[in-house]
Amino acid sequence: MPGLDRNIVVHKIPLEEGCKPVKQKLRRAHPDIWIKVKAELEKQWNAGFLEVVKYPQWVSNIVVVPKKEGKIRVCVNF
Repeated sequence: MPGLDRNIVVHKIPLEEGCKPVKQKLRRAHPDIWIKVKAELEKQWNAGFLEVVKYPQWVSNIVVVPKKEGKIRVCVNF
């Protein structure tokens, strides 16, 4: 997260040697949801919260959670 010292907290996913990579099937969603997802991802990208990584053999779908006020929360379930 922007502003946090990496000496204090860093998010990593420890992988065991020899684990078989998992690539999830694409989840379908209503086009209106994807418009909200794109807007949320652009907001997080512009804030410097996201970065590009290249793990083509490990792919997880995003999970869209609707909020009470009509907004969405974008999550990833590893």
